[in-house]
Amino acid sequence: MKLFHAKYAQMRHGYVSIQEDDFYLPDQHAVRRHLRSNGFFPVDIREQRQSLLEWADVRSRGWQIQLLRALRFQGATASAGTALLNIIEGESDPKRRLAFLPTRTVLKGGGSFSEALKALRLFDAATMAIITAGERAGDLKGVIQHAIEHTEEKGKQTKVIITALSWLSFDIVNIVGTIWGAQFGFIPYLKNQGAKTSDAAAVEKFDHAIAVASRINMALLVLVTTIVIGGMVFVALYWFNRQQPDHYTSKILMKMPIMSSYLRNSSIKESCKLMQRLLNGKVPLADALDIIIESVNEPSCRLYWTECKGRVMAGAEPSRALARWPLTKGEQDQVRTIQSVSQLAEVYAAIAEERGLMAKTDQRRLAISGVILMMVLAGATILTMVYLLVIQNQSFLDSLTELRS
Repeated sequence: MKLFHAKYAQMRHGYVSIQEDDFYLPDQHAVRRHLRSNGFFPVDIREQRQSLLEWADVRSRGWQIQLLRALRFQGATASAGTALLNIIEGESDPKRRLAFLPTRTVLKGGGSFSEALKALRLFDAATMAIITAGERAGDLKGVIQHAIEHTEEKGKQTKVIITALSWLSFDIVNIVGTIWGAQFGFIPYLKNQGAKTSDAAAVEKFDHAIAVASRINMALLVLVTTIVIGGMVFVALYWFNRQQPDHYTSKILMKMPIMSSYLRNSSIKESCKLMQRLLNGKVPLADALDIIIESVNEPSCRLYWTECKGRVMAGAEPSRALARWPLTKGEQDQVRTIQSVSQLAEVYAAIAEERGLMAKTDQRRLAISGVILMMVLAGATILTMVYLLVIQNQSFLDSLTELRS
């Protein structure tokens, strides 16, 4: 299916008028047939294409929340499909109107609200599952609030991750830049300048100091570069194999002292919160487990939901199938007491809140460890630079002493 903008001639009361409209059809021939079948005469048909920048600009999280809030507001007085069509017809941004075209076509073609929203390709699987389940249960207006909360929470997590990565990248770039500048800029400059004295002992001392500083700085350069490149390779390998909890990168990640605890707690918190929203949004338990498994990347948490799904599909009671590691004994006891879906949602909400507090504690420990590591690397770099400046100043002092004598 492609987007087309067509100009066509329409006969009205003996007069010919030129009209324009957008269509979402397989090709130009389909657009031409559609116009002729309605008694119109095609004049010009052109395919509309969105550039990557326009696509990224339009499909932002801000637009997701704005659209969901507009649906909640207009859905109070009209059906979901009518509310969405009113929003589309009232959109003034040409980029968004172009993005809305498939949705508009589905609605006017008799499609359901969830099918029309899916054609927009704006929301993730969890949001669409909440909306679809709410539509099937006849409570679409009630579940839109859960979709809004999920989208807002996801945006907050993204901002935290981006901020942490930006801070870490800034420090690493500064440290690596300083070490490279010293190794390939300042140290060669001192070597070329040489000792500004004719005293053989002073010259030998100067050359030895330069050699020591060069070896120390080179060791720092190799260490930091190895850490950066190794970390990037590890992250890339883990990301490409994130669907395999038994991959060696996943096993290494699960054994890292502070990082593993933080990732596990934050992942359990997010997935349990998502489970609560899915259950409150009338999503069946089996479908909710599928959605969570696809959205979780942390190995232990993904393994938990995968094993839970296997036991549920094998016929085990949810209270027994869901009470497993990495949940703590207290959390497992809470899960075993459930007797209904609403109770399960409440239990997972409590687990998410507790894991959120644990993740904040791990986050502080992780931040302190990162600061200490950066201080060690930055301190070693600064001491090396100070040592080089001392060598340079000593050379100047030797030169002045020789001139006075």
